[in-house]
Amino acid sequence: MRDQRERMYIIESTMKNEFEYALEVNLITQEQHDNYLQELKALTDYIYEKYKNDLCFYDEDWLKIHAYYERVIALSFVRERTKNNLEYTWLIEM
Repeated sequence: MRDQRERMYIIESTMKNEFEYALEVNLITQEQHDNYLQELKALTDYIYEKYKNDLCFYDEDWLKIHAYYERVIALSFVRERTKNNLEYTWLIEM
């Protein structure tokens, strides 16, 4: 099983790429792009700091991560292949 930080890194890099793509093709504004990145950064900074020396996540943190995942896949501009990749990354080890 991959460690949870690695999974968060995959989610983080996938979403950064998706937000950048959406901005480039004018699906979102620069302000929306910045807001999406800020929300992603807040979540990943929290996870990386809290779990820098720990391999297991606590239930309340899974809830935060899952809520973020649910919001992301509900965004209309997120491409289907990205949703599928996130689902694979998210569910493969649960």
